[in-house]
Amino acid sequence: MTNLIAAYQRNEILEFEKILKSNRRTIMDDPFIRNYIEDLLRNVRTQVLLKIIKPYTRIRIPFISKELNVPENDVEELLVSLILDNRIHGHIDQVNRLLECGDRSKEMKKYAAIDKWNTQLRSLYQTVGNRVC
Repeated sequence: MTNLIAAYQRNEILEFEKILKSNRRTIMDDPFIRNYIEDLLRNVRTQVLLKIIKPYTRIRIPFISKELNVPENDVEELLVSLILDNRIHGHIDQVNRLLECGDRSKEMKKYAAIDKWNTQLRSLYQTVGNRVC
């Protein structure tokens, strides 16, 4: 049990799953742990996932799946929940099986600047139009 806790605290998913498989009967005998083991596993996967994707702006979902040792659908489900919780800023390209990370604030600033530019051009157009007529 202490090894399981240590692996959890170090975010070592492979070690965590290995200990869980080898001591499944003992661990699952504890009703408290049995109730929360899925949450613990999800938590470890989430932490490892965040660590894996941190240096990337674009990363393939199959690569994440291999690193986490879970099916691609589970990875996608984790990514969706992290995006919706605003823990990851990005979107999933399902066609190319990619997670594309990006700072939404930069995108929003760009669109705000374009909108401001559009407003100024419209004002200039109206001013020129009024003087011509």
